[in-house]
Amino acid sequence: MKHIVKKLLVPLLASRPITAIADRFLGCGTPIFLLHRMTSDERSIAGGTQPGHLRRCLQYLIDNHYHLISLEQIVTALHTGQALPSKGVAFTMDDGFADQANIAAPVFEEFNCPLTFFVITGMLDQALWPWDSQIAWITETSKKKSLDTLVSGKPFNLPLGDTYNRRIAKRVLHDAIRNVPSGQIEEIMERITRDAGVVIPDRPPAAYQPMTWEMARQLECKGIQFAPHSVTHRVLSRLDSVSMKREISDSWHTLNAELLNPLKVFCYPTGRKADYGKREIDALRLDMGFLGSVTTTPGFVESSISSDEQLFRIPRFPLPEHMEDFIQYCSWIEYAKGNHHTAS
Repeated sequence: MKHIVKKLLVPLLASRPITAIADRFLGCGTPIFLLHRMTSDERSIAGGTQPGHLRRCLQYLIDNHYHLISLEQIVTALHTGQALPSKGVAFTMDDGFADQANIAAPVFEEFNCPLTFFVITGMLDQALWPWDSQIAWITETSKKKSLDTLVSGKPFNLPLGDTYNRRIAKRVLHDAIRNVPSGQIEEIMERITRDAGVVIPDRPPAAYQPMTWEMARQLECKGIQFAPHSVTHRVLSRLDSVSMKREISDSWHTLNAELLNPLKVFCYPTGRKADYGKREIDALRLDMGFLGSVTTTPGFVESSISSDEQLFRIPRFPLPEHMEDFIQYCSWIEYAKGNHHTAS
């Protein structure tokens, strides 16, 4: 019942007359949406976004006269102190999987919508399969009905009886592993793999294939921007200072070697507040001259807040699964709820 009421009420509250009044008195920030995997009838990806849903979101923005802007425009405005466009919305995608290039990019191109890819350069180099993708594969393919394992001495008993429980297991293990020191991840992954009764393939299976650098170059020629998301996707705050800086600098140097005009904005691996701090921000801003960095903390970008507070803690909303939630995040409604803080 609650979902039905919201489905009816949100479009009404987001209508042009009410929005005009609300914007005048409440204001509104600029949302940046984050996408990860894409799914399709040909290849199902658990938790992936359907291209039809993405089309409906973009069509809504066009029909309601929103401005489709790039992340670069937002970062430039924050640097120069310029006001962000009213009703501006931006989109980003993290990691660099082939499905993002093959399914998502053509949809954004269809709507002439700017897009920024944050890519794990080691993945595009075909040199590694990130640990969190391996966790997803393990929980999806294990033949066991439950997974009993340890992460840093903490026991986990995770049901694997259906798709829902497998998704929960993936999330629980992901959250547990990203909190451990980076040097322990390999040992932990070996144990989980053994306990799940699977063998990790040497090469990522079809559903986890990364895009190639040639694919990235072709997309760049069409106006899509690329930026660094580290080399290995290991959480920076769990690395020593030398390794942390190498993750940032090596990913940036690789992008410069492979592409013509990468955007010097970094994306923190996993992107929570605990995953970065003053050490990482100083390395990006002072040591390497980055323009900014994005997080996974939900929130709006605001012209009224000092750029120094936002540029290396830029918040992003995950693209909602339901249309009424997407409309809410694009309008004054979410802003009025108080969800208009940066990721500071």
